[in-house]
Amino acid sequence: MDFEKYELTRRQLIGHGAKGSVLLAAGSLLAAPGASAATRKFARAAAATPKKGGTLIFARSTAPTQIDPANSIIAGDIYTLDKIFEPLYITSAAGKLTPWLATGYTTNKAQTVWTFNLRPGVKFNDGTPLTAADVVWSIDRERKNTDGPLSFLDYAIKSIKADGTDKVVFTLSTPWAPFLSDISVFANAILPANFGGKTAAAFWANPVGTGPWTLASWKPDSNITLKANPHYWQPGKPYLDSITINYVSNQNQQILQLTGGQAQIIDNVPPSNVASLKKNSNVDLTLFPSWQTDILVFNESVAQFKDVHVRRAIAHAIDTETLVEATSFGTAKPGRGLFPPSLEYADQDAPALSYSVSAAKAELKKSKYPNGFSTKLLISGGVEKWSEFATIIQAALKPLNIDVAITTLDHAAFETTFQKYDFDMFIDYAINDISDIDEMASFNLDYKNGGSKSYWSSYNNPTVSKLVEQAEGEFNTTKRAAIYKQIQAIIAEDVPFVALDYPPYIYATSTKVHGFAVNPGGAYRLEDVWLA
Repeated sequence: MDFEKYELTRRQLIGHGAKGSVLLAAGSLLAAPGASAATRKFARAAAATPKKGGTLIFARSTAPTQIDPANSIIAGDIYTLDKIFEPLYITSAAGKLTPWLATGYTTNKAQTVWTFNLRPGVKFNDGTPLTAADVVWSIDRERKNTDGPLSFLDYAIKSIKADGTDKVVFTLSTPWAPFLSDISVFANAILPANFGGKTAAAFWANPVGTGPWTLASWKPDSNITLKANPHYWQPGKPYLDSITINYVSNQNQQILQLTGGQAQIIDNVPPSNVASLKKNSNVDLTLFPSWQTDILVFNESVAQFKDVHVRRAIAHAIDTETLVEATSFGTAKPGRGLFPPSLEYADQDAPALSYSVSAAKAELKKSKYPNGFSTKLLISGGVEKWSEFATIIQAALKPLNIDVAITTLDHAAFETTFQKYDFDMFIDYAINDISDIDEMASFNLDYKNGGSKSYWSSYNNPTVSKLVEQAEGEFNTTKRAAIYKQIQAIIAEDVPFVALDYPPYIYATSTKVHGFAVNPGGAYRLEDVWLA
C-alpha cells in the first residue's frame, strides 16, 4: 500500500503545562456500579471458569493488508496486528489506561522525564526475553517514521534510552498531557530490536511479538490464522488454541454464517438485524460503547466546499434525528459535534447547526453557489448503513438544488480513493483509538501536524491548530476542558464535517463464546476468550 498518502509534518510548536492522568486497572472497573451491560457481561464471563482449547472462527468485515504497527490505520490491519504485538500500556475494555508490558512509571517534577518499569518475565513468541533495548528501538522506529499515520502522537518525545534491561527513560521536549495515552496506541507496539537480526522482509513473513497470538498463515486482503503464543506472559492464556479470521465483507453473509454455525463471532452487525438476533437463543448480541462518530467529510480543496456557507447549508439541511431514527433502530444517537459524547472533554452543550431547510437555503444564498450545483458522494460498499445515509443525504440536499450522485466502491478502493483526495464528499467514521481526546482532535482538526490534513478534508484553521497544541500541553483538567470547549465552538461554525450519529460497536457471537469484549476504541485482544 502507498503510505505517501499520509502527509505528515513534524510539530514545531508544542504547548506547556503540568500533570494529570489517572490510571485504573481493567479489572477494577469491569463490574463497577454504573458499568455498561457489555462491560458487566464481560465481567461475568471473566469470573466463570474458562475452558482451554478449541478454535474460534471469526467472520470479520475487514481483512488485513499488512501488519506493521507503524504503518497503518486500516481497521483490518489494526485488529490483526494488535493480537501479535503489544504496547507498554493498553486501553482496557472499560476504556481505562492499564499497565501492560510496563508495570508502571515515574516522572520528574517537571513532567519531562518518564521512566517505565518493564514487566518481568515477558518473552517474545520465539522465546527471546523482552528488554529495554527492544522498547527503545521500536518506539524510535515509530516516532521517526515520517510516513507513519500516527507517528505525530510521538512528536513530544525528545529522546529514549534504556536504563539497564528493565527500565526505559523517555525525555520529552516539553510536558505533554496525552503522553501516557499516546504510548498505548497500537502504533507504539514493541517489536524485537532490529527485527531480531532479520531483514525486514524476513521478519514480516514470520513476525515476532509479545502478544497472545502468533501468525500461522495469511494472505493480504484475505483470511488469516492465528495460533496461541506458547511463551505468552499471562499464565494460562490465551485459552484458545487458534483463531481463524475469515474475510466476509457482506453483512448478510456474516449473519448467515453465524446463525448457521460456520462462524462464532461477527462484527459490523446492521442495526436492522439487532432485534431478530436478540431473539435467537443461540446468539449473544452486544452493543459495546464506542469513541466513534460517523461523519460526512467535505473536500475543501473543491471550490464548492471551500465555501463555508455551502458547508453550513448542508449541515442545516441534514436532519440527524430523522437519519438516526431511519437507520439505527434505536442503537445510535443523533450526531451534533465531531467528538462522541462518551469521550472525555466532549462538550455536551457544544453548539450545533440545527436542522432547518429555511436556514439551509439562507446559508446557500450567502455562498458563491446560491442556485445549487452538482456533486458526488463517495461511500464504501457492503455496509448497509452507509448506503442508507447516502440516500437520505441525497434527498435532503435536493431542496437546495444540490444534485448528489452517489459513488459506491469496495472498501479497499474506497480507502485508496479518499486518501488521494479524489472526492467531493465521503462518509466514514472518525474514531479515537486511545483514551485521550487529542488523537481525534489532532488527526481531524490539525491540518499541519495531525497526519492527514484534517482527515483528508483539507480543513485548515490556524486558530484551531494552535488550540489543539495548547491542549496537548495543559495538564490542568479544568483548563484543558475549556480549551476543547473553544475548539468545539469554532468547528461548529466552520463545519469541516457533519456529525451524523454516534453508534455503538454491534457484535454478535455464539452463546458458546465467553470473555469477548471490545474497548471504546474498537480493539479486542481475544486472550480472554474461551469456548464452552
